Amino acid sequence: MILGSWSSIDNTNQFANKRGFEFFPDSIFEDKYGFFSDRFYYSDSVNDPYNRYFRYFGTKSKYALSKDSLRLFNPAIQKWSSYKVEKLTPDTLIITTNVKDERGGTFIKKTYKTDTIPDFDAIYFYSSPCYGSCPVVSLLIKNNGDILYIGGANVKNKGLYQSNIGKEAFNRIQEKFKRADYMNLEDAYSAKVTDVSSVDIYFIKDNKVVKTIEDYGADGPNELVWAYFPLELIEQELDLKKLEIPDDIAKEFNIDKDYKDIVFYVGERMGFDFLIRLSDNI
Repeated sequence: MILGSWSSIDNTNQFANKRGFEFFPDSIFEDKYGFFSDRFYYSDSVNDPYNRYFRYFGTKSKYALSKDSLRLFNPAIQKWSSYKVEKLTPDTLIITTNVKDERGGTFIKKTYKTDTIPDFDAIYFYSSPCYGSCPVVSLLIKNNGDILYIGGANVKNKGLYQSNIGKEAFNRIQEKFKRADYMNLEDAYSAKVTDVSSVDIYFIKDNKVVKTIEDYGADGPNELVWAYFPLELIEQELDLKKLEIPDDIAKEFNIDKDYKDIVFYVGERMGFDFLIRLSDNI
């Protein structure tokens, strides 16, 4: 009965109600936010002391359910969290805990019909700076799994890279956005908060941008946030190959190749145009 996707109905703040789980057979579950280290890491604390990031451990881990006991394993801290299942019906899950700094909550079962939602050929993702240590990235993923990645700030890998995740992994990313019914979402969402990051997403079909979405402060629907949140730190899961900017493209975009932090200043639209242009060149 616990198998499937569950979404929090906690309205304490715009982040609390974004919590969610998905339980699979074989004792595997997905935390929709993912798992992160509880401290910052530095890729180069001497020469780049302001570039700090959280280590990312993905979204999936192990769970154990026995009668009214639910245990979830956090790979970031290598510990199990224990919850009491107060209620489990086909549409409602209520869990509680007495452990400080951990939260239970009420979750509702979500079901999705995505067969009629159109596929896309590629997706572009950009996350902006904030007043803090938000990852600044530009990312282009094609349906063959090819990735072009710009790490701007607060990431493990700063600079321009390429990788490939395979078509199957692309399809999983696509399915998450189809669960959000991406073509019928608003063009922009904005939380009533300040100094937080904004993300921009472009969906590409037949070499045309068919949909754009801006989400400031994770104000969009849960499924949208769940789909893009892992993309911010996907670089930590990739086998990256560093790229040099070809001279003609550097000239076209007025990029000084001798300036080591140029990628930090590649904004949303320029990042898109640059990665599309680069993808045609490699």
